[in-house]
Amino acid sequence: MNRSHPAYPLYVLLFVGLFSSTNPTASAGEKPTPPTRMARAAVPIAPRNSTQPPATEPQATDDRSEEKPQASATPDPAATSTPGMPSTDSLMRSVGSFALFSLLSLLPAAVLTFTAFVRISVVLMLVRQALGSMQVPGTQALSALALLLTMLVMAPLGQRVYTRALMPLWQKQVTPQVAWVETSEPIKAFMIEQICRTGHQNYLWSLYAHTAESNSQPEPKTCEEFPLQVIAPAFLISELTTALYLGFAVFLPFLVVDLVVSAVLSAMGLFLMPPTLVALPIKLALFVLADGWMLIADMLLRSFGTQSIT
Repeated sequence: MNRSHPAYPLYVLLFVGLFSSTNPTASAGEKPTPPTRMARAAVPIAPRNSTQPPATEPQATDDRSEEKPQASATPDPAATSTPGMPSTDSLMRSVGSFALFSLLSLLPAAVLTFTAFVRISVVLMLVRQALGSMQVPGTQALSALALLLTMLVMAPLGQRVYTRALMPLWQKQVTPQVAWVETSEPIKAFMIEQICRTGHQNYLWSLYAHTAESNSQPEPKTCEEFPLQVIAPAFLISELTTALYLGFAVFLPFLVVDLVVSAVLSAMGLFLMPPTLVALPIKLALFVLADGWMLIADMLLRSFGTQSIT
């Protein structure tokens, strides 16, 4: 073909294209195309100086699962307890708290039965009635005064019980049985002392005759041989009797004032004048001038064998 022909370049291009499509292998000097970025990320890279393949994730998971039974070979006793069931320590603490609150609920009865509160409170109430003022001083004020005087009388006994029974029990030096003996013996001795001081020993034998032990055991010879269930009611009856006796002794001066005021009003012809209306201020004036509350408190403390506070 003539190279000067206008279609010659077109024929040359077609011939070259056909030749390149029939030869798919690249030439020896041609460089391979480098992999793309995503292709590099997909190809795992092995360590250079490693003869073993790296551990896969499932194998690591199996190793951890095999180590777990070894770690739990010695289970904790607290962890093996039944779910929802309290432990022994918490149960003992609950029982101790319940026993403590039960004893605290019996505290008012113990104050009325084993202490000097009954005698003091009854005498103070009778003093208020003797004055003729039914509302003054108030019941709460008289109860507070009776409680304070009771604490003054029972302070040596309370200190002895605290030192010999309560403190060793809290420090776990003695058993509850020993603490009960150390607590009951001083209280029992105090009640027997007051019964003998007021001369009411016959109350013990009278009450003991109504117990079941009187038929199976010999009769006690001394007051210390009686059980506590006999001494406690005998002490309470003795306290009430002694309180009424002291109240009568306190009531007599006020009764004399009432009689004198009533006689004077009758002599003056003032029959319509209430004697209590005139006697009340006179009794209050005499009671205050004589320092009556201090005399009453001193008399009560002397009746228990306590040293005078005047």
